[in-house]
Amino acid sequence: MNRILNALGFQAGWWACVASVRLDRQTEALVFCGVLVALHLRHCVAPRQEAKLAALALVIGIATDSALQYFSVIRFLGLSMGGLSPLWLWMLWVIFAMTINSSMGFLQDLSWKVSAAMGLVFGPISYLAGAQLGAAQFDYSASHILALAAVWALVLPVLVGAGKKLQPSAAQGTPDAVEIGGLA
Repeated sequence: MNRILNALGFQAGWWACVASVRLDRQTEALVFCGVLVALHLRHCVAPRQEAKLAALALVIGIATDSALQYFSVIRFLGLSMGGLSPLWLWMLWVIFAMTINSSMGFLQDLSWKVSAAMGLVFGPISYLAGAQLGAAQFDYSASHILALAAVWALVLPVLVGAGKKLQPSAAQGTPDAVEIGGLA
C-alpha cells in the first residue's frame, strides 16, 4: 500500500505543477508539493538519505532541464530565475526523487539497462504530456524527442543508483516504509 500511496502522491504533485502553469497557480502548486515533501520526510524511514537524494535530483534536474531549454529542445513556461528551468519543474524533480526508494524502488533490483530503457521511453512521454497540457512548448521533431530520450536514458539509472546507495540499511527499516505524502 505504501508504494501505491507514494505513486499517487507523485501523480498528484505532477498534475498540480503542470496544471498550475496554465491556470496561473504555480505558487499554490509549489506549496502543495512542499507539503507532500514535508510529510514524506516526516514519515519516511531515512529522512536524511531521502533529503540527500532529493537534493541530488534537484541539481541534476535544474542542470538537465535548463540545458534542454538552452539548446531549444523544449521551452518551459512558468516562473523561473534567469535562464534556468521554472520553479515548478524543480519541485517535480524533488518529488520524483522521493519515488526512487518507494514506488519505483523495484528498479533497484533490476539491471541499469532496464532503468535506462524506462527512462528512454517514459521520460519523453512525461515531457510531451506536460507540453500538451500547456506547461511547455515543444515542436515534436524526431531529434528533440531523441534528445529527451537520451537524457532520460542517462538520468534515470543515475538516480536509481543513487537511491540504492542511499537506501536505508535493514537495521534502519525497510525501504517500503519510505513514501511521499507520509501516508503509511
